[in-house]
Amino acid sequence: MVCTDELDALRALLGCIQADGAYVSDAILEEKNEAKLKKLTISQLTPGMLLLATDEGRKRDKAAACMSPLFKSDGAYDQNRACDAVLLRKASDGLQVCYIELKSDSPSGYEGQFKSTHCFIRYLAALSEKLCGWPVHISRERYVVFHTDSSNAGRRGMKQRTRFKPQSANTPTSPDMFCVRDGDAVRCTEIF
Repeated sequence: MVCTDELDALRALLGCIQADGAYVSDAILEEKNEAKLKKLTISQLTPGMLLLATDEGRKRDKAAACMSPLFKSDGAYDQNRACDAVLLRKASDGLQVCYIELKSDSPSGYEGQFKSTHCFIRYLAALSEKLCGWPVHISRERYVVFHTDSSNAGRRGMKQRTRFKPQSANTPTSPDMFCVRDGDAVRCTEIF
């Protein structure tokens, strides 16, 4: 397969592409457990955007979920964890990456998921360059947690920090928090 750009290279390498903005404008993220936030629609996808189902993509047949069968599965570290989705957007200055996690009520436990998925994206960039001949320059990264409110009556939108501090910048340990209701739709432009 001949690749024409870095997104073509990623399409050739990945088996977990849930939505391609060249073909669809909306994608539904779903949780299959007893989570309060079961469904969230990411809308207004455009050409040059890919939505990866990283959490579902690591589940194979009846085997334990893992990022790679080469990794130990004992869980001593978070090497086999993944956030629910990754939204990639091609921009003039490189690839923009948004790591997405769905949580219910009081979100926690996302840091390891974000870090492991971040490492996977870096690995994917290296594969694209070395195997496909298309370097992937990541120009921007965002970490976003969509969560419900315990009373399901909370306002919708991004939780504002009371005061900005450089150490509270968007990272796996301090992602942007968006309060949503089950079934809501969020424009992809809201999270980039």
